Amino acid sequence: MDLVPGYVFILPAVIVGGWILSWWAARWVRWALLSGAAVVSVLCVVVGGLAMGPRADPRTVDCSSSWACTDPGSLYVIAAGLLGFACCAVLVILALVGEAILVWRGRRVSN
Repeated sequence: MDLVPGYVFILPAVIVGGWILSWWAARWVRWALLSGAAVVSVLCVVVGGLAMGPRADPRTVDCSSSWACTDPGSLYVIAAGLLGFACCAVLVILALVGEAILVWRGRRVSN
């Protein structure tokens, strides 16, 4: 069984790192970053799916299954996109909670 190459985790790492750094910027930067990252993640899935092409028939090509006959490079792009999108979904929830806490603290200090 092959290990997943490290470049699959680059997109999620950049998303998380950018999101963390965005807390020191304006509020719109955080939401623009998450929106852009979600679009890039979906594009990775679409481009990976289009690059995969049709599966080869295991009877005509020397491989054990149709998944073994596919190019793993496109599967890694799809995996990176799915991981990136999952990171965006989790970070949106965390950002909403963080924004609610900031608003709550702001109201508490002003009273």
